[in-house]
Amino acid sequence: MTDIQDKVFRDFEPPNTSDGSYKGKKKLIDATERHLKMKLEQELAAINQRLKNSKAKVKLLITGGAVQLQATLPLKPGDTHKQGRSKKQYKISLSIPANFDGLKTAEEEAYTLGKLIARQTFTWTDKYLGVKANKDKGITFREFYDQFEKRYFETRKKTRKSEGTFSIYIKNYRRIFLCDSIINIKNLRKIIASVQSPGTRNEVVKLARIIAKILSINTNLNDLLLKCEKKQRNIPTDEEIESYINKFQERYENDISVNRKVRHKWKIYKLVYGLMAVYGLRPREVINKPDFDWFLSSENTRNTFKVHSDNKTGYREVIPFVPEWIELFDLTKQENIELFKKDISEIETSERLCYKARLISDNFSRTGIPFKPYDLRHACAIRAHLQGVPIKAAADNLGHSVEMHTKVYQNWFGFNNRIKAFSQASEERNENEELKDELSQAKKRISELELELTRLRLQLQNH
Repeated sequence: MTDIQDKVFRDFEPPNTSDGSYKGKKKLIDATERHLKMKLEQELAAINQRLKNSKAKVKLLITGGAVQLQATLPLKPGDTHKQGRSKKQYKISLSIPANFDGLKTAEEEAYTLGKLIARQTFTWTDKYLGVKANKDKGITFREFYDQFEKRYFETRKKTRKSEGTFSIYIKNYRRIFLCDSIINIKNLRKIIASVQSPGTRNEVVKLARIIAKILSINTNLNDLLLKCEKKQRNIPTDEEIESYINKFQERYENDISVNRKVRHKWKIYKLVYGLMAVYGLRPREVINKPDFDWFLSSENTRNTFKVHSDNKTGYREVIPFVPEWIELFDLTKQENIELFKKDISEIETSERLCYKARLISDNFSRTGIPFKPYDLRHACAIRAHLQGVPIKAAADNLGHSVEMHTKVYQNWFGFNNRIKAFSQASEERNENEELKDELSQAKKRISELELELTRLRLQLQNH
């Protein structure tokens, strides 16, 4: 796996996208697949050149997701040649998958076949007739479990983000799929159908599609997806966000169950809370390689926050949604930032990153904050809409698509925000009417002054 990562993905940089929806993910998948295809074609050309140089008289082809051997061979049993010759060009399928391990295996098979051709000892055995070509057929879920990581990363670059995604897949695999049944369409569908929770079911479908793709199993699982009920969210108002920022200090300093050694950590969670509230960041974007050098830099005149490229939607520079909170929440306080940097310095693996992200959510709950970390992000989407920030600008700032942005504030807008929106619209209409009245009065006054000026000019002329 390390060899494949080095050979295939060393020069591949996943494209940055501010879109965390299906379209954004599809853009990344398509770019990865194009890069992989290019590298496979380069490796295939290099192997065929080596075979040619060694006079092996065998060529490799990639057809339909498999590597085939092409060579001129004695006629198959029962086969004939139109011109009556004793040899014919054949494509031999040994069920070798079209990946880098497969190409390596196919090259070895090509040299073996080349030697048989050179020695004129080739015969049509079951192997070359395809009778025993059953690779990956009959593999159990338990057997595939040991191969899953290796085969998963044969087709994508290994980053902290992709490792984090895989850690979720492997956990679900152990929980749902790990059994001695054969991997086939029937058993995949049977296992999926046994999961009743809509959210879990849909995650299992996603994982089943990955398994099926790796094993070249053609199946459509869309009919097994379940509609998820809309979760209720408590999106905080600006007043609530301001009121709960100091709850971490109250808990860590006054709760006797909190270990004295960690009582300073309220400063860390206050900083995390503030950054999510001001910039609408995802919890992982706060703890995964934050650029505090830039954040505190004198060049950062707009007080932006830079999200590292090794996050869900890649790199982006975020403009504060509520600039006045930067000072109110002490976000640039050096002591708190140094404590935070030390705390996240131990994050070296995707598992540790997941753990730290869970701690943020746990601390919200233990501190008695009645909303979740992600609700601070949703509050930014709604606030931007109420403030009249153009949808594209707000969506880019949050690192998701326009469609996702619209869906967020439509889903979680709430009755109170509707009242606020109507009130703002009413106030704007009243202001417009007042301005129109003022403009009308001004025009009337200008006309009066023009008439007065004309009268004065006539008087001067008569004198």
